[in-house]
Amino acid sequence: ALHKVLSIFAYLLSFQLAERTGLPMLLHNRNTQGDFERQVRENRHRFSNGIVHSFTGTQDEVQELVSLGLYIGVNGCSLKTEENCSVAASIPLSHLVLETDAPWCDVRATHASHKHVKTTWASVKKEKHTVE
Repeated sequence: ALHKVLSIFAYLLSFQLAERTGLPMLLHNRNTQGDFERQVRENRHRFSNGIVHSFTGTQDEVQELVSLGLYIGVNGCSLKTEENCSVAASIPLSHLVLETDAPWCDVRATHASHKHVKTTWASVKKEKHTVE
């Protein structure tokens, strides 16, 4: 599909920019059926470092990304199911990044991870958020 081609092209441009600037990358992976890992693996030499943001992948993906020297970011969206929690718990602390991604990816009462939350903050629905 066109969106897949555009996504791959955008990643290739991002790898090129990271290579030119020497800056790290903030990577996002959703429903790529292996294309993401392949692109990152093939282009890993082009960027200094990176974080896979809002990770919701598998244990195998954790191992692959850690072997590439990348950090793995988790937030509320990463911790919706028991399987997500199990995978997140397996991320080596040396490669774990805790993200808030507020106010969109908080830990919600419907998430499997909610039972582990000890501290809460008031949240505001997106449509009610106003800038003062």
